[in-house]
Amino acid sequence: MSVKWNIIAPVKKPADLEGVAPGKLPEKLLKPLKSGGKLHWRAADAWEAMVEAAKADGVELKPVSSGDTYRSFESQLMAFRQRYQKEPIPGAQTRTFEGIKWYKKDPKLASLAAPGTSQHNSGLAVDVHTASGPRLDWLIDNVRKFGFSWEVVPEEPWHLRYTEGDNPPAAVVEYITKNGGQVPAAPASVAEPNPNAKKEAAEMPIISKDTKGKAIVRAQRLLNKHGFKCRDDGDFGPKTQQTVKDFQLSRGIEPSGVVDLLTWEALLA
Repeated sequence: MSVKWNIIAPVKKPADLEGVAPGKLPEKLLKPLKSGGKLHWRAADAWEAMVEAAKADGVELKPVSSGDTYRSFESQLMAFRQRYQKEPIPGAQTRTFEGIKWYKKDPKLASLAAPGTSQHNSGLAVDVHTASGPRLDWLIDNVRKFGFSWEVVPEEPWHLRYTEGDNPPAAVVEYITKNGGQVPAAPASVAEPNPNAKKEAAEMPIISKDTKGKAIVRAQRLLNKHGFKCRDDGDFGPKTQQTVKDFQLSRGIEPSGVVDLLTWEALLA
């Protein structure tokens, strides 16, 4: 099998996903696919370009189902609860969700990411129908040309993620222009990164629900800065706690609702 199979590229997210909670994408960021389902519009363009190229080579590409493209937080949660349970099962595969360990009900079930942590929730992932045989061979040789990569190989050959953010590969640009479209330029950086984020985070207290003070106000204002609406009243009530969880999910941090060191670093970045 081709050595290209071993290439797993990191995901670069489009800038317009900054501050958007996974699974809660507004419709303006989503684009319907011809084969059903939706993806973030950057990923959708790349997918359609790849589908057309595959068709020219006699290979059909389509998602397993519309639910295997973009998934809302609620749909991911529903599927997660169908496959995992809180009651311990000796030897079972586990996932951590909301600070609790969940156990896969049956080893025959396909694994699933915890809600808010899957690239499906960001509209950047698609599961390919029957990713085996000649179809898989074609994907191995071509996915990188269109900005896709695997996440777990060889266990999940069907699961592809769009990795190129706001810089679509040449093959995608060619497809868009050939079909009369225009390729939007990559947007300017939302903000310069804070080089002192780690140092500043280390000086901040850990804060949680039902506490008050100046640190709470700062956390609330930083949440607002990142696009997570929060009243900066210095009171860490249930609404602030939920906003913290949403922010943590968007940054791949365990959604504990506690502003700990990792959360401060992300807020201050």
